[in-house]
Amino acid sequence: MSNRTKRRLALNLMSTERFGDGTFAAILDNAKLADALGVDVLVLPDHVAIHETARSDREGFPHSLDAQWFEPLTSLAAIAAVTVHARLSMNVLVAPLRPAVLLAKQIATLDAISYGRVEVALGAGWQREEFEATERVFDGRFGVLEEQIEVCRALWAGGPASHHGPRVDFDELHSYPLPPQGIDLPILLGLKLTERGIRRIGDLAQGWAAPPMPMQEFSDSVAKLNAANTERERLKVTAAVTLPLDSSSPRAQGISHPLDEALALWEAGADTVIVHPLMFCNSLRDLATFLEPLLEARDS
Repeated sequence: MSNRTKRRLALNLMSTERFGDGTFAAILDNAKLADALGVDVLVLPDHVAIHETARSDREGFPHSLDAQWFEPLTSLAAIAAVTVHARLSMNVLVAPLRPAVLLAKQIATLDAISYGRVEVALGAGWQREEFEATERVFDGRFGVLEEQIEVCRALWAGGPASHHGPRVDFDELHSYPLPPQGIDLPILLGLKLTERGIRRIGDLAQGWAAPPMPMQEFSDSVAKLNAANTERERLKVTAAVTLPLDSSSPRAQGISHPLDEALALWEAGADTVIVHPLMFCNSLRDLATFLEPLLEARDS
C-alpha cells in the first residue's frame, strides 16, 4: 500500500432502519457499529421529494417511492453525536435546492458538531419536478452549484465576507460558527465527466463523486479525469458499488456480496468505495458480518 493512496470504505446508511425497529434510532445503531468497526465514512443520499414519473423515467433508479429519504445534513448531525472517528458525507447532496448562504451555514454547523469530520459531495440534481416543488429554478442549476461553492468558501473564511455573483451578492457578511476545517473542508462534485464537468471538478473541488457505471467506463473515466488535471493536486475519487434495481426488500436472492466489485473499484482508482448493506442484512449482527471482509480487503 506504500505506493498508493490509502483505501477508504464508506457505508451508505439509507434504509438501514430496517435492521432494527424501523425508526431513525436503528440508523444511529448502525452508524455506531460501523464507526466502532473502523468504517471510514458514513454517507446518506439526498432527495427532498421523489416524483413518480421522473422516477419511472430514471434508468437504474433502485429505490421505491416509499423509501425513507431522511434529510442528510440533519441526519448526519445526529449521527455525528453518536460516532467518533468516521467522516460524514453524502452521495450526493442536491445542493441547488438550498440557498447558498443557508447551505454554507448548514455545512459549517455540521462540521462544528462533528469536530471537523465533514466532507461534502454535491450534485446539481435531475428532477425538474423536485426543483419546481421546492420553489427553485431547474434551468441553470449548474451555475447555481458553482456559485454556491464560491459562497461557502467565502463565508467559511470568516467575516467580513464579500461575494458578488450573478445570483448572490453581499458585503460585510458574518456567518458563524466557522467549520473547524475552514475553507479546506473537502468538496467533491457528482458530475458527469463532460469537458465542462471536468473543468468544474478541477477548479472548484477536491475530487469526483462518481455515479454508478460499468467498471471499464469507471476506469476510463478516472484516467480521463487524471489526464485533464496533471498540473493540479491529485483529485480524490469516490465510487459506489452497484445497487440492484429492486432494492425495496432485503436479502434478495442471487445478489453477490460486493467485495469483488469494491476491490475492482479500488484497483481502478477509487480512493473511497461506498457499499450499501440493504440486500445482505436483516439485523445489526448481519451488518458486522457484511462489513468484516470489506474492512479486511481495505487494509490488505
